[in-house]
Amino acid sequence: MIDTIEAKSSNKIFNIKNLPKLLVVVLAVTIICLLFPEHEPSKKIEYKVGYNWENNDLYADRDFSVIIQKPIQYGVDSLIESQVNYAKGNLIIYKGQYVSNPLKQTIDQYLEGVKVKKSFLYSSRNIFYFLGYFILTALILGALIFYALKFFTNDFNSVKGISFLVFWPVIFSFIAFSVSNSSGLNPYLIPFCIAPIVILNFYDGKLALIIHIVVVLLSSFISGQGYEFTFLQILAGLVTVLIVNETRYWNKFFLAILIILGTYFIGHLGLALINSGSLVSNEYNVFVWLSINSLLLLLAYPLIPLVEKLFGFTSTITLAELADMNKPLLKELSIKAPGTLQHSMQVANLCESAAVKIGANSLLVKTAALYHDIGKMANPFYFIENSKGENLHDKISNFESAKIIIDHVIEGKKMAVKAKLPKVLIDFISTHHGTTRVEYFYRNQKNQEPDREFDETLFRYPGPKPTTKEQTILMLADSIEAACKSLKSPSGSDLDKLIDGIVDYKIKADQLSNSELSFKELEICISEFKSLLRSIYHVRIEYPSEKSTSQQ
Repeated sequence: MIDTIEAKSSNKIFNIKNLPKLLVVVLAVTIICLLFPEHEPSKKIEYKVGYNWENNDLYADRDFSVIIQKPIQYGVDSLIESQVNYAKGNLIIYKGQYVSNPLKQTIDQYLEGVKVKKSFLYSSRNIFYFLGYFILTALILGALIFYALKFFTNDFNSVKGISFLVFWPVIFSFIAFSVSNSSGLNPYLIPFCIAPIVILNFYDGKLALIIHIVVVLLSSFISGQGYEFTFLQILAGLVTVLIVNETRYWNKFFLAILIILGTYFIGHLGLALINSGSLVSNEYNVFVWLSINSLLLLLAYPLIPLVEKLFGFTSTITLAELADMNKPLLKELSIKAPGTLQHSMQVANLCESAAVKIGANSLLVKTAALYHDIGKMANPFYFIENSKGENLHDKISNFESAKIIIDHVIEGKKMAVKAKLPKVLIDFISTHHGTTRVEYFYRNQKNQEPDREFDETLFRYPGPKPTTKEQTILMLADSIEAACKSLKSPSGSDLDKLIDGIVDYKIKADQLSNSELSFKELEICISEFKSLLRSIYHVRIEYPSEKSTSQQ
């Protein structure tokens, strides 16, 4: 009975906690649906070549151009094209006028390009049409959200995470609505590829591409564009995901924009040739709009820090800036604890190389490694790399020594929060020792007072254990680099044995139980650590010993 009540209570709490996320989704779907064009079941206009126009006089409601195709001469299949321009208010055809072939082509192209200016934002003619749009939009956004929750559960299981996902469809739906209802503008100028460019600074290409496809599908509906528009924009987004990997380097960023522009040009050229069999003059305007589109992609650069602050992400640009050795915390570390800084730089190199080998975020783990020991500035001389020949731990108890060592994690977190470092870096400071013991002082205490009972947690780091691949790499690299310094003139086998021993200890201590790092990736990282440390310690080839005379 009690279990049932508790279960109901927990379900209630669960629903209440998820209610804000649901409201964000419903609000986003509603906003997008209000931008869809109003469904007007107008009477079908019937007309045929060779008959009179039986409808009211037809006037142009906008400036437009039509391409008229005529045979070069009677009995020949080849056609010649000519462009006819109409100004707003010009008469296209009057009631009772004979419908010729050129006139029918004019009417066809005019009616095809008529834009519906109204939307549900200004009208509420039929709730069922709105409901239909609502269902379709909810399905599209729902699929996006479920994908993100499946593969990025920790990132998007929050109001802020859900808001980030629906932010892009809502913003671009507004832009598509505004452009399609503005005279003189063309939807081809909308820089849809901004979305994947910005998202790639925080997440992988799969999520960036899926968000891009959702944005293009909704915008195509709202702007009333056909399959050619949708196809071209999705193609450009696919190319963007494939080629954009570094926005912090201007030369690579400009090159990526040129490639995207080339994709637009070639793709539209192919579509134009398929539709008309030749390049006609009204297609040239689209190339101009596409050029403007590509120029607008430069707006992605200032948008990155804006999105970063708005949703609490950390971009590659920010990480690169934080890795600058002139940053205040690193500058202070170099003065107060220079030995710790040298250790951190060595760990950063190990982490970066291992991360590259397994495809992890090398810039993130490198930057985190530089900051992971900043807490040692609180008591720098109690750490061996900063000591000046005197061991200060000889003057205090094992309990006090353990507290000082453990406190470098706690103090590091405080310093990082005060310096407003990103949360993702603060998590590295918390997890780089996991919940391991300060083994040296724990054993000292056990040996010195074997009969004394004490709380073992006094010698244990608060944790938590590492969860991501990058956090795990940092934990291993930190322990390995520090331990290798205790070896004097190590051989290759000495280094290998030490590294294997440290990794085995971490596994037996259950420190990798929550890690995303696979055993295969772990082996790759270990191999990379061994290779780099052999180079650092200038290990030479171990020659085989000579066989004795009796063996010969």
